[in-house]
Amino acid sequence: MPDATESTPSRDRLRAVLSCGLVFSLAGLAGCASGKATPLASSLAALWPDTQAAEHRAAELPYASLIARLGNAQGLLVMGTQAGDITLWPSAQGGTLELHDGGLQSFSGGDVALLGTAYAPQSPWHESSPARFTLTRHWRDAEGFVQRGEAEGVMRCEAPGPVRLPLGERVLERCEVSLAWASGASSEASWWRDPDSRRLWALEEQPWPDALTLRWQVARHWW
Repeated sequence: MPDATESTPSRDRLRAVLSCGLVFSLAGLAGCASGKATPLASSLAALWPDTQAAEHRAAELPYASLIARLGNAQGLLVMGTQAGDITLWPSAQGGTLELHDGGLQSFSGGDVALLGTAYAPQSPWHESSPARFTLTRHWRDAEGFVQRGEAEGVMRCEAPGPVRLPLGERVLERCEVSLAWASGASSEASWWRDPDSRRLWALEEQPWPDALTLRWQVARHWW
């Protein structure tokens, strides 16, 4: 299984494009010249603590976007760039959320950071329910130490039903995930996926034991 912190050429190239976009957006320009990049100014300028205001802003923007919350911090994120299954989402405060195939890969900003994620099998939300998988994560704690955790996971999905999303209602499956960590701790997650494509449209997850809960909902999709 690949190391959760392993760097790849695609990921390194994405970070370079994102850094370029941040510099040009701060200068008032549209962003880097890249076939997969979108203007970053909206992400840099917009943090909407009110959900209704965030949804209204998402409806106005023609770019891929999602509404994310980590603990008490909530924001409308516009996709910064994409390469294959990897997408990067910069925040107004300078942090970055990284998704792989729509699932949580890493995030930075603040006292703690998720450095990397690896699943076996990859992208278990594409599996038929019930599904078992292994999750490995590396993160930096509030004291600055890098931690590694491995968990055995089980995903069980409910029958599809209507779910309210920022730009409308969709019929989705809610999948409940139980994680048993090697340390003896446990954590839970909820994934909402399309019953046909099995793409993720929303997520609520504690990335590691005792971490703040991360939530997001797709506003305007990118696929």
